[in-house]
Amino acid sequence: MFNIFRREGLSEEIEQITPEEALKKISEEHIGGKALIIDVREPHEFNGNLGHIENAKLIPLRLLPLKIKELEYSKDKEIIAVCHSGARSYSACAMLKRHGFNKVRNLKGGMLLWKKNGLKSHI
Repeated sequence: MFNIFRREGLSEEIEQITPEEALKKISEEHIGGKALIIDVREPHEFNGNLGHIENAKLIPLRLLPLKIKELEYSKDKEIIAVCHSGARSYSACAMLKRHGFNKVRNLKGGMLLWKKNGLKSHI
């Protein structure tokens, strides 16, 4: 049976970041500005009970292939991908890396862990 979720060969390439580390990156100024947060959930999730991270850019995973060109200006910025639990954002990170985005990290545990750890989200 074909496994569409196989991550073979990518596990070492996609860096995970904890919610606390992500919050620090979001609030720090780096060369090129703050880290860019890309939320790959659907709009109803982004505005749902888990909320979203302040200033996150909503790009549902299904639309990411169509929006990659629009993100070219951010190729040198640190990007943190976010979803509900970390699975879709992992896929988003792999896709971005294949398109030459090298400073990509996956939010470990997604918005579930963000909220569980008591970090602020916007609804």
